[in-house]
Amino acid sequence: MPCILCKRNLHNKIFHLSNMPSLVQNMPRSENLDKDKPIDLDLYQCDGCGLVQFSCAPVYYYKDVIRAVGLSDTMKKLRISQYQELYDRYNLLGKKIWEVGCGGGEFLQLWKEFDVDIYGIENNDNLVRESCKKGLKVSCGFVDADYRDPDGPFDVFVSFNYLEHQPDPSGMVSGIYNNLTDEGIGLVTVPSFEYFIEKASYYEFMRDHIAYYTEEALTNLFQLNGFRVLSISRFNGDTTQIIVQKRKKIALPDFDGQKMNIERELNTFVKSHKDIRNIAVWGASHQALTLLATLKREFDINYIIDSSPKKTDCYSPVSHIQIKLPDIITSDAPELIIIMAPAFSNEITKQIRSLTNKVKYILAIKDDKILYM
Repeated sequence: MPCILCKRNLHNKIFHLSNMPSLVQNMPRSENLDKDKPIDLDLYQCDGCGLVQFSCAPVYYYKDVIRAVGLSDTMKKLRISQYQELYDRYNLLGKKIWEVGCGGGEFLQLWKEFDVDIYGIENNDNLVRESCKKGLKVSCGFVDADYRDPDGPFDVFVSFNYLEHQPDPSGMVSGIYNNLTDEGIGLVTVPSFEYFIEKASYYEFMRDHIAYYTEEALTNLFQLNGFRVLSISRFNGDTTQIIVQKRKKIALPDFDGQKMNIERELNTFVKSHKDIRNIAVWGASHQALTLLATLKREFDINYIIDSSPKKTDCYSPVSHIQIKLPDIITSDAPELIIIMAPAFSNEITKQIRSLTNKVKYILAIKDDKILYM
């Protein structure tokens, strides 16, 4: 069986439980007791990503969030304190908040104490109706990699003890990513597997929780799906809380513009110097090979000069220009040498001058500039 996170085959069985309940919700009534059968559960830890998980299918209701009917005063205070800290630290005034797996809206409605715009998503129709009766904006659905919420994108998402039920955690997290604004943040809680280990509390295991997250495994999950981890900590003793942010996309410089500038300067230089008949390039490194293959040149290059004997008499890929040793310029001095080894431009210039004084022009491509050496 493959790992539900990284898909590597599971080999490392760490615990076996016999005679376990097959589910902990929708318990049997007297007329169905003969159908209630125990199951055996094998617990594995993935050798790749470290996720601890059962080697079984999820319960049939894993998409639904089923919570206690009422919230205790203690839980209300804890949840509101979480919200307050998140609200203050990340300046959530007026932001769109989205709870993924909101059940009947028990936690979602606690956001009404804050100046935010709240939304939720829940798979169970009955729970969605309960939420709507409370005046909450809740969509009926399930977040997977393809899900797009009609009310999105959202600035912030929260999800409480829901992820551990999911047989495709990456699908859910990537779906959340796709419904967030740029650099949107999120708060997620899961049962702490570190707590299980500390307390040796085997009775915390149940088939409904198909995965158990260490802080490392939870960090891996979010980092592999486009988030950076802002903080991870223990919450209320037995729960792990992670705060994440949608990773900022890399802003690329104008690579095409750089290429066009290099082309234009080189072509203009050669055109404007009628005495140039023989042109060589110095350097057969990856920079030179990329430049020679991609630049639109309006002039021919006679050969490439490189000091590596292993490259001598070979040809550059794509551009197919022969490579020669440096001493070629003592007998065949080109009018122009273009240095395409940015880190060694000054050193190569000195070497050229030491070999011959017949080279009229030396140019060097460095960063986004053409240097006259």
